[in-house]
Amino acid sequence: MLRSTRPRRFGFTVVELMVATGTIATLIALLLPAVQQVREASRRIACQNNLRQLGLALSNYQATAGVLPPGKIGANNYGSSGSACDPEETIVEDNPSACTEYQSWSTLCLPFFDQTNLADQFDDLIPWSHLSNREVVSTHLKVFICPSTPDGPDIDQYHVRGASSGDYSVLLEVKQRVYTDTFGIPNPGLSARLGTLAEHRANRLRDVTDGTSQTIMLAESSGRPNVYVLGQLMTAALYSAYTDDEVVQTSTGYTVEDGIGWADPDAGFDIKGVNEDGVTIFGPRFINGINTDESYSFHDNGAHFLFADGSVHFLSEDLDGWTFITLCTRAGHEHVGDF
Repeated sequence: MLRSTRPRRFGFTVVELMVATGTIATLIALLLPAVQQVREASRRIACQNNLRQLGLALSNYQATAGVLPPGKIGANNYGSSGSACDPEETIVEDNPSACTEYQSWSTLCLPFFDQTNLADQFDDLIPWSHLSNREVVSTHLKVFICPSTPDGPDIDQYHVRGASSGDYSVLLEVKQRVYTDTFGIPNPGLSARLGTLAEHRANRLRDVTDGTSQTIMLAESSGRPNVYVLGQLMTAALYSAYTDDEVVQTSTGYTVEDGIGWADPDAGFDIKGVNEDGVTIFGPRFINGINTDESYSFHDNGAHFLFADGSVHFLSEDLDGWTFITLCTRAGHEHVGDF
């Protein structure tokens, strides 16, 4: 019997390789969104846990001191004689054109979120921005960073240089023009506009008369020092249309003027709101409009908030504006709707 001498063929033909490659590409395209969703879900859980840790630290501070800390502490003319700084501010030593307040709630709470070593190194008899404190405040603290925040410069390069950034801020108060201009109602007075951790004062839990489960204490305000507007980096056109004074133009783009670092007292903000363009202040959008002096996250459709009872809630960026405002004030005596 004659045997064929034709060599056997091994492997794939070009057509078979193209079909296999196409199949793999299709499977990757189908699986990638699911993988991304799982990763984002994990990042959101980590972000929630960060806020819970910060809430526990504040609770432990309150248990020890008998009061909650001020959102920020004024400098009371420390080192500012003859300067252009406000009375509660002091000059930044290595940036004499810049002013800052004395200390933040975050540095007061260092011993309560497992940072005893940093607390021991931090000198609270001098401003947080002092060069002697710069190594401490330049330390990257994972608990202050949301994993969903895009990679980028994570230090203050403009105001208190080297200070490590933070993605969570205290809500100090609601500005009176939110009531008069945005909602067209009379200014209820400062005591009705204050947040849980109001500035320049010791804050008692009994001051939160609207209820601790219905009053925000900390909010996501992510992405600083870069300025983000409606999900994109600020552009020249957006900067030209911007109607506030919280952004400066630098050689590399646009940066938040101050309040970048986790230890920076100016990281706390007063609620103003923006219009739907993201850059005209005193409008009905309070979440994910702009990350200067407003709550902002890189999660889809909303942001995380720590409430005064220690709970963390994800609030939709489409939440009714008045409902959001009622959650920001501690003694406004407003009716809180569903959230």
